[in-house]
Amino acid sequence: MDSNPVSAAPTVSIIIPVYNLQTYLAPCLTSLRKQTFGDFEAIVVDDGSTDGSLAEIRRLVETDSRFIIVPTENQGVARARATALARARGEYVCFLDGDDWWEPEMLERMVSAIRSDRGYDIVCGNYTRVCATYQTVVRERRTDDLEAFGYLCEVLTFGIAPSLWGKLFRRTLFDKSLHHYPMRRGQDTLVNIQIGCRRPRVRFIDYAGYNYLQRPGSEIHSRLSFDYCKQYAAAVADIFQRNAAALAGSPAERYRTVNALWWYIGYINRSSNPWVGSDPYVQRLRIEASGLRAELHKHFSFGELAMFDLDRWHALRPAVICLLTLRRWRTSLLRRLSH
Repeated sequence: MDSNPVSAAPTVSIIIPVYNLQTYLAPCLTSLRKQTFGDFEAIVVDDGSTDGSLAEIRRLVETDSRFIIVPTENQGVARARATALARARGEYVCFLDGDDWWEPEMLERMVSAIRSDRGYDIVCGNYTRVCATYQTVVRERRTDDLEAFGYLCEVLTFGIAPSLWGKLFRRTLFDKSLHHYPMRRGQDTLVNIQIGCRRPRVRFIDYAGYNYLQRPGSEIHSRLSFDYCKQYAAAVADIFQRNAAALAGSPAERYRTVNALWWYIGYINRSSNPWVGSDPYVQRLRIEASGLRAELHKHFSFGELAMFDLDRWHALRPAVICLLTLRRWRTSLLRRLSH
C-alpha cells in the first residue's frame, strides 16, 4: 500500500475511485493540484485496474504529499469509496470520479459556502456535462435551502442530481451505520438516501465547477435490467427499514414509489427489453402508483406515464414501442436544435 501521510488533519478529504482509467487520469488529478484551496488530502483508490492506471497515478502525484494512493483488489466503486472513507480525516468530504475534473476554484467555493454561519451539512453546485461534440452546464432545479426531509425527498424524486460528486459533505454524515450497497448502478443515490434520513441542512450555489465526462463504455450507458430494478427497490426498502424510527411521520414513503417508478420506466424505455408487465413486482408498483397520480404528474411526462399505463397489457406492447420511437425522435431533434 502506498501512502504519503500528512501530519495535520486537512479541511477536506477528496475521494477518487479509479478502475481502468489510465488515459483519463491526467486531467482529473492535475485539476486537484491546481485548486486555489490547497488544504486537502486526496485519497485515490485504484480498484484493481489492469490497464496501467496505478502506475499513472503514481507518476502524476508522486511529488505531492497531499495524495494518498490505495491499491486494492477489484471490488467495485462502492467498496472503493468505503475504503477511502475509512481513511478520511478531513472535516468535510467530497467525491471526484477518475475520468472527471474540477475547475480551479471548485474547492474554494464549496468550502466557503459550507462554512457560513448557518450550519450547513451539504453544499450542492451545478456541473458541466462534457460530450464528444459539445458541452453544456446543467443547473439544479432547486436553489433554495433544504432542511429536515427536504434533501431526502429531492433525491428520491430526482429533483436534484443524486450523485455524490459535485457536492461537499460534512464527514460526520458518513458514520459507521452508513451502508455501501455494491450495486452496478445507483450507488450514489443509495448513499444519498441514507444521508437524507439524517435530515441534513443543504445549501445550493450557482457555480459549475465539476466537469462530468460522458464517455462510451461507462456504466451510465449500460442497459438497465429488470432484475436490477427489483434489486435496487429491495436496497431502498432495506434503507427505509433500518431508518424506520427516523422516518416516522415523514412524507418519504410516497416518494419511494416515485423513485421505484423512475427506474422501472427507465427499463421499459428500451424497446428491446422483454415485457414484464405481469410480474408481481410491477403489479405492486402499479397499485402503489395508482393513489399518487397527482404527485406522479409532477415528476413524469405525459408520455412516460402513458407508457407505464399501456405496459400492463402485453397486446399493447407495439403502442409502447411507438411512443418510445416518437419520444426518441423528439429528444434527438431538440438536442440538435439546442446545439
